[in-house]
Amino acid sequence: MEPTPTAPALTLRPWRDSDVPTIVAAHRDEAMRRWLMRPINDEDEARAWLADQHRGWADDTLLSWAVEEDGAVVGCFVIKAANPPVMLATGVGYWTVAQARGRGIASRCVETATEWLFGGQDFMPADEVEQLHTVGNEGSCRVAQKCGYVLDSVLPPLPPKFPDEGHRHLRKRPVQATTDTSTRVPSP
Repeated sequence: MEPTPTAPALTLRPWRDSDVPTIVAAHRDEAMRRWLMRPINDEDEARAWLADQHRGWADDTLLSWAVEEDGAVVGCFVIKAANPPVMLATGVGYWTVAQARGRGIASRCVETATEWLFGGQDFMPADEVEQLHTVGNEGSCRVAQKCGYVLDSVLPPLPPKFPDEGHRHLRKRPVQATTDTSTRVPSP
């Protein structure tokens, strides 16, 4: 993603085995762990998580990237294929490391991915995109609102993946204006 007037460029790249220590370190942050559906405690869990990310790419159900800023991993961004009842529509998800929060990284990723999903590409096209998070995660609510996602509903808990109530934010593909000239009546 291109730099903005107030932020450097971001790079999305595939996760690598060499990222295991970075993933473990990021997951030691208690503020982030509070909201994660799958906290990672050690390198074995990080490797298992990486294997799941690679499987998601292979079966076209989860596109997962490391987010880099100036060569350092500052977060994770994913696009998830619909998987009812948990994911009713194609969804987006993310986390950022503690020192990178509040700088618009998540919202830049969400906005870019949403435009891509709505942009007419053939891979994983979407008419609506959802963002799910646990009730109380105000940071995720702010990202959703900033990116034009509307609070659609409050979801009941779905243990074990979603143990608490959640917010479902939704953004629908913009309707393209069309000009219909077939029924015009000539002026007298």
